Amino acid sequence: GELIGEEADPSSPPPPLEGMASYLRYDYGHDGCVTREGDPEAFRLNRLKLDYLREIASDASRWALPLPPRSSSNATPSSTTAVPDAENYRVPSFGEEAYLHLEANALSASLPCRLIAMTEGDVEDARSLLEEDLRRLRGSSSSREIPALRLEELNVSLSWFARTVRCMATLASEQKRKSEASVEDAERRVLDLLRDGGANTLEWNAAHVRLEEIQSQEVLEGWALDVLDKIGDLE
Repeated sequence: GELIGEEADPSSPPPPLEGMASYLRYDYGHDGCVTREGDPEAFRLNRLKLDYLREIASDASRWALPLPPRSSSNATPSSTTAVPDAENYRVPSFGEEAYLHLEANALSASLPCRLIAMTEGDVEDARSLLEEDLRRLRGSSSSREIPALRLEELNVSLSWFARTVRCMATLASEQKRKSEASVEDAERRVLDLLRDGGANTLEWNAAHVRLEEIQSQEVLEGWALDVLDKIGDLE
């Protein structure tokens, strides 16, 4: 699955508000930085956004965007015990199915970015809507209970949609940067382990997990930027 940002450990207490504030630093939909003095209404809405992000931080279902399995060649082993052919092995990668999946499902699974990109002009009485969702989140009887949220049910305008997708592209890009490796670097690591006889080791499996994470971020970023180009053509 692909993460829209980073979710917290569900066994940990909610993160401090300061830890979530970085998600709001771009002030999507505003000409400048939102401040208490310059735009008090937007500032109050941002405070509710922080509370909201904190409430959903430990719920992976609110942040994860599952992608279809990566495609593989005939040289890719069908089980973890099979030894791949080093001469013909091709590193698995995401194909067209991943982009089609994002086209159909990304917006419905982008709650954090839908929230981050929201402005008071996007919905009537935005603060009341977020306050109602917060009551639902805080009223859940257990971590396994996933309440329905009004923010997830709303239809969004084209401008709100564009800001949401821009947020997704930005978070994917930041996650890629944090990995400190490109897809090519991660692929090379997998192939080096294979050539050195390290296939099907813990190190090999870890290298594949890391590769898939970076590939996921690249697919999401590429899809989001493509969508933004199409929106730009409509405007």
